[in-house]
Amino acid sequence: MIDQEVLGYDEQADELLLMGLRLKEGIDLVRWQSLSGREPDPDREQFLIEHGFIERIGNSRLRCTPSGMLILDAVVADLAC
Repeated sequence: MIDQEVLGYDEQADELLLMGLRLKEGIDLVRWQSLSGREPDPDREQFLIEHGFIERIGNSRLRCTPSGMLILDAVVADLAC
């Protein structure tokens, strides 16, 4: 028998960040905002971009850079706050 756990919206949003930032296509920020009920902090996002840990893809997607992948847990924690 397989145990299943139903995740709340906040947990789904955190999982989306953790798993989606690893992907070449990154995450859809609109989807993340609808799950989490919040927007990325512009100052935190800018800090991570300036230090080369994340990058925007167009206006609505975000992904980790190779440098950001090395500290993915810290990037996710910074964006999820």
